[in-house]
Amino acid sequence: MSDVLEIFLCISAISFVVLVVFLIRLSISAYKLTRNADDIAQSIQKEIEPTLKELKEAAKSINSIAASADTQIQNTKEGLANLAGTTNNLSNKLKGFATGILKGVAFGLSLFKK
Repeated sequence: MSDVLEIFLCISAISFVVLVVFLIRLSISAYKLTRNADDIAQSIQKEIEPTLKELKEAAKSINSIAASADTQIQNTKEGLANLAGTTNNLSNKLKGFATGILKGVAFGLSLFKK
């Protein structure tokens, strides 16, 4: 029985050593993989960074143009509202003036009829 136990222990020890060797190789491969992934990520970041800066500046320019356009549209709306109000006031005054003239002419004609 001790022979079987010795063989079992030898096989177990050899299996354990093989398993540890494979685990060490796996750990080394995983470390290299993560290091390469980090290098790739840094490289991509360096390549994309100028493009992102340009996009940020373009977005700022677009926002500035949009704000300016909004201001111009608001000013135009206010101008049109003022023009409409002024036109309405002028038309009311002209109506009142025309009505007054017509009444005056009618009164004058009525004086001549008598």
